[in-house]
Amino acid sequence: MIYYEIICRYCRQPFKLEEGTTKYMRYKQRRHEKFSCDDCDRRIEDDSRKYLFDRE
Repeated sequence: MIYYEIICRYCRQPFKLEEGTTKYMRYKQRRHEKFSCDDCDRRIEDDSRKYLFDRE
């Protein structure tokens, strides 16, 4: 399987973008763009949901 190993923009840890994923395709098209790992993506989504529900 083909993959790229890049560094997460938030936690600064290397992670793999595996062939066939949407992040892999975006990376191939725009290599200058910064990407985040799945753990950081999940954490950001959880924090935003908490913020939206706690505002009310």
